[in-house]
Amino acid sequence: MTVLPHSTDALYRLSDAVDGFLRSEKEFNLTDPATHMLVGGRFRTLGAQIGASVLAGVPDEDIAAIVQPARSACARTPFMRSEEEWTRGYPTDFRFVEHVMAQANNVTPGTLGWHVEANLQGSPFSQQQRNRVMHQARLIGDTLTAPRNAPRSILLIASGAAPDLRSIPPGIVRPGDRFVLSDVDPDALALAQKRLGLLNDFTSVVPGNIFRALNPLAELAPFDLVLVNGLYDYLNDRAAVRLTEAVLTRLLRPGGTFYFSNTAVDNPFRWPLEYLMEWQLIERDEAAVRALLPGCDVSVGREPTGLALLTHVRVRRG
Repeated sequence: MTVLPHSTDALYRLSDAVDGFLRSEKEFNLTDPATHMLVGGRFRTLGAQIGASVLAGVPDEDIAAIVQPARSACARTPFMRSEEEWTRGYPTDFRFVEHVMAQANNVTPGTLGWHVEANLQGSPFSQQQRNRVMHQARLIGDTLTAPRNAPRSILLIASGAAPDLRSIPPGIVRPGDRFVLSDVDPDALALAQKRLGLLNDFTSVVPGNIFRALNPLAELAPFDLVLVNGLYDYLNDRAAVRLTEAVLTRLLRPGGTFYFSNTAVDNPFRWPLEYLMEWQLIERDEAAVRALLPGCDVSVGREPTGLALLTHVRVRRG
């Protein structure tokens, strides 16, 4: 292992943090559910030391080697294992989103994995995911209940299994209203159709990579509301601009609303995500988000945890 002299201390602190996290199995009473707070404290310390090592210039491969035992321990939990394995070959597998939304902990009680899972399910990172979904559900509900005689048309890009749409009461949907779901994962769309119930009568799906799906989606346009939950976390600026322009010029009705979310900069969960789960997000601040939308009527806010930016774009009527 080759490291720069000034990074040696960071390596020692990181190694101590890994050891402290693993010692939780011997030093804490894991049969006590409240112990998840103590385990969570050591998990956060581990994340902070990973970040300190990165900033100190420790090579990525050295950090990865040191944290491997902690990563293996974390992989015992469904929260971390589903992302680490990338069962479908790309991040934010829809099953992970469903798991977070359900707030389930099916790990064997009294194990380190149970406490890691409990801590992560109760973390701001998980809550911001739920907040994003709930915010989209409110936008859908607002669109459906807004005064308007014509039917409403709503598009969900990177929809997953549409947990936001599934929360909408069918009673507020009127004849002629329609929902379109688009996702790269056909299994996500299949689960959405399985769980949408009566809303299936108003819903169609367009599977595939969003950039390949633009033409068939344009044939179904215009939409009153276009929602994108989380996809911008994985799009570089060039791809983000391309998608944004396509939505605004090809998919959205004049007077309609385009919404997307994006992880904010200085995300404190960045380091454990990257080094314990191999999950890399493209973070943006408000200025970077606005740079994707020059000349547009844009509103940028944050969900309650502050970890995600919520961007609303209104297309002016001609």
